[in-house]
Amino acid sequence: MKRQVFIFLIFFLINLPFFLFSQEKDFFGLKTIVIDPGHGGKDPGNLGTGRYKISEKDITLDVSLKLGEYIKANFPEINIIYTRKTDDFIKLSKRSDLANKNNADLFISIHCDAFSNESVSGSSTYVMGPHKTNSNLKIAMMENSSILLEEDFDEEYGGFNPNEPESYVELSMYQSEHIGYGLNFASKVQNEFQQCCSRKNRGVKQAGFLVISRTTMPSVLIEVGFLTNKIEEDYLISEKGKNEVALSIFEAFKDYKKEIDNLSKERISDIVKNDTLQVNSKKEYDEIENFLSVQFFASKDSIQFNNKGLKKDLIFSIKENSLFKYFYGKVNSYSEVKDIQKKMKNYGFFDSFIVGFFNQNKTDLNKVLSILEKE
Repeated sequence: MKRQVFIFLIFFLINLPFFLFSQEKDFFGLKTIVIDPGHGGKDPGNLGTGRYKISEKDITLDVSLKLGEYIKANFPEINIIYTRKTDDFIKLSKRSDLANKNNADLFISIHCDAFSNESVSGSSTYVMGPHKTNSNLKIAMMENSSILLEEDFDEEYGGFNPNEPESYVELSMYQSEHIGYGLNFASKVQNEFQQCCSRKNRGVKQAGFLVISRTTMPSVLIEVGFLTNKIEEDYLISEKGKNEVALSIFEAFKDYKKEIDNLSKERISDIVKNDTLQVNSKKEYDEIENFLSVQFFASKDSIQFNNKGLKKDLIFSIKENSLFKYFYGKVNSYSEVKDIQKKMKNYGFFDSFIVGFFNQNKTDLNKVLSILEKE
């Protein structure tokens, strides 16, 4: 077991640069989304109460196709990609690869839950991260067990064993830099389930799901309900239930899209009103060598933020890995930079994060903090 965990850790570390590079995305609106119906083909998913021939794979496909229809009818300009549109078995790795290769802006994986206690009901939406409860771990194990049906799963996933808790320690080390966007969308999904069709809200959670661990965009895994609950199973199998579930996710998507669109080139405004940061002179500001800042945006194109909300003198950018990265503020205390980060997040830049600069070069944050403490 220790050998398997070691192999998986090495696999993770080798691929880490790819993950970190790929997560910097251009958020000028939503252009492409991937809808992922869980399971399929020889992988039926959970079988529910056993009263029907229909299983998880059938419900997730129906809900996914309905969701896509709602989106296409209302936003025909959006490119919708399905990981499957028929009853086919698709590797988990191929699902995330499809999203990455198409530079998707959002990944939605749809599933149905199961539990030993048939009275348990409700919906949950997950983002990638460390599980906080054993129940979250068990759900991830159940969904990840699909890889055992793949012939080369041991090699494909670097020795990851979906049935061994130790494997999830390494998997949880990777959390998307887009977790803020994922959490935002996930909370909207849960709210819509509750408001639209009075579903029990089991909350937004984190767990180590392989299918969203490799994606390089905001990603969620939605457990739309429990097939092991007779009432909920009847609801999810019905056309009414599937339509309501799909419509709830669509309404969350519509709300999320509106927020993202508000961060587009033409409509970014009033981001940092009443800013307390001051610049004595442009020359002095440019010559600051060691400082903390907040990266709030990345784009393939060079952007001019010509709006009254942002203080242009406090914005600077660097080009790194073919991306223009934008930063706000140059301060020398952690409390000040945390205030900047909070402000940027409050105004919609959910994935803003703190960075350190030494001799005007972006470097290890802890190193810069140590230097600043001595100055």
